[in-house]
Amino acid sequence: MRALFSLLLAISFAAAAQSKKQKDDSSIPLPNTEPTVVKPAAAPAASTPPPAAQAKADDVLPLPVAGPELPALDLSLLKDTSLCIFPFVKESSAGAADKQYLDAIQKTFFDVAKDSPLLKDAVLLGESTGKCEARDAACFSSVGRMARCQNVLVGSSAAKGNGYVLSVRIFEVGKQRVLPGSEVEQVLETDRQADVQAWAEGQACRALQVKCVGRISIDADRRDMTIYVDNRLAPRTFKTPEVIAVEPGVHGVRVAVGQRTSLEKKVPVRRGGFSETIYARQTEKGGLPLTLASDLRGERPTPSVDVKEGGWAKPVGYSIAAAGLVAAGIGVYQGTHAKSLINSSNDRYVAQGNRYTQADLATIDSANSAAKTANVLYIVGGVLLAAGLVTTFVF
Repeated sequence: MRALFSLLLAISFAAAAQSKKQKDDSSIPLPNTEPTVVKPAAAPAASTPPPAAQAKADDVLPLPVAGPELPALDLSLLKDTSLCIFPFVKESSAGAADKQYLDAIQKTFFDVAKDSPLLKDAVLLGESTGKCEARDAACFSSVGRMARCQNVLVGSSAAKGNGYVLSVRIFEVGKQRVLPGSEVEQVLETDRQADVQAWAEGQACRALQVKCVGRISIDADRRDMTIYVDNRLAPRTFKTPEVIAVEPGVHGVRVAVGQRTSLEKKVPVRRGGFSETIYARQTEKGGLPLTLASDLRGERPTPSVDVKEGGWAKPVGYSIAAAGLVAAGIGVYQGTHAKSLINSSNDRYVAQGNRYTQADLATIDSANSAAKTANVLYIVGGVLLAAGLVTTFVF
């Protein structure tokens, strides 16, 4: 009996869980051929933001950096020194496009180094400076001496799946060694130039102590949508679009409504610039797809659709009520069976001269047990039927 009651309840809760699960949730500047020496400016130069947001970088505070996801270089030992930016080295045959990316990264580090308050001057080295293996300290130190630099920044890349393993290190010319704390390596699972440059810019800004701010643009048309950047809750102003200050890099963005959340969308952000606009919408089934502006081909997505969070109530209520009816039906069968056993025992009692045999007594016990089972099932069926009706028509 208890086992049967437990089975009915399990059926009801399984139906409820299944109903809830039905909600839906998807031109590169090449380095100069001759060394270029630039004296760092007194303050970082910020590029002019688009008309949509005229705030300067100094007026906003970016979200905190996600520690382990964005490893930073420690280049405090570069104080008042000169830094040569060596052409980035390709450690594997990854194709011609990889060379373009490496040239772009070198230029990115040089552009940030120009604004660094740490450095005395920055030098962009061209291809004519010579060839060195990625970790040949003696070779890079020799190049540094010829260019009259105290340190040489070197980056390298190796193909890995659909992306690259990118690494950066600083060589001390005088000691012919890697500057302590100056080496970082990260896997970028991307073949997009914008992602690689954004990563390099973020690394360079943090390492060279340049204040860099970019912005993520997200069009979320519902006030109940919360926005997360790299799994950190971002503040909302409820403007369209929302503009969220972040450090340069590749950032993951997602939105949530209550317990529902979208898939994460990765966007590159450059210093002083804006990400591609991300559109967040809610579908009629409760899904929260994120769409990049480039995927819409100039069209705006349709507005979000309201979703009744209690839409699960009716199917759950019907399931519980059905379980109640099943229990009541089994109770009716048990009651009918008990009555039949009593009638047959009474008939034999009369036929045997008003006496029961041992078999008749066992039949009477079975009839009593069936009757008790029927009574319990009547109660359970009634409770489940009432609960199902309340769930269906009240919630």
